[in-house]
Amino acid sequence: MITTNKAKKLLVPTLIIAIAILVYCTQYFRITPPPSKGLGNQCEFVNLHCSIVMKNDNIEAEFAQLPVVEESITVNLSLPLSKQVQSIWIEGVNMYMGKIPVLAEQQDNGDWSGWFMLGSCSEPTMRWKMLIHVENEETPYVMFFETKMP
Repeated sequence: MITTNKAKKLLVPTLIIAIAILVYCTQYFRITPPPSKGLGNQCEFVNLHCSIVMKNDNIEAEFAQLPVVEESITVNLSLPLSKQVQSIWIEGVNMYMGKIPVLAEQQDNGDWSGWFMLGSCSEPTMRWKMLIHVENEETPYVMFFETKMP
């Protein structure tokens, strides 16, 4: 009987500690950014420019002007001559907006030019990712940018 009473008295504090640890772990893993899995194939547009360096290859993208929703947006890409663009897509990060194709054409010397249009949404600041799929490569290059409602 005494052992049962001790077990009952220890049960509540043990459950409280277990729940506290669970809440802490949940918060910790939610705040911690996702691991890049060792891939350096991501960048953030800064001053209309984004650059990724991998295996001595430099992949660059540049907007002709600040991206604005419901307007034609031009992006210029520079890739090594050994790389060919297979497809380019834009996807919303903080809100699902579908897959928006970037209509790109090869210019010369590894340069590509493309355009796309973004729909407006209810978010005042929308975060986007541009996925550049290159032939014979498993994972796309990912470039992040934002638009703000006027």
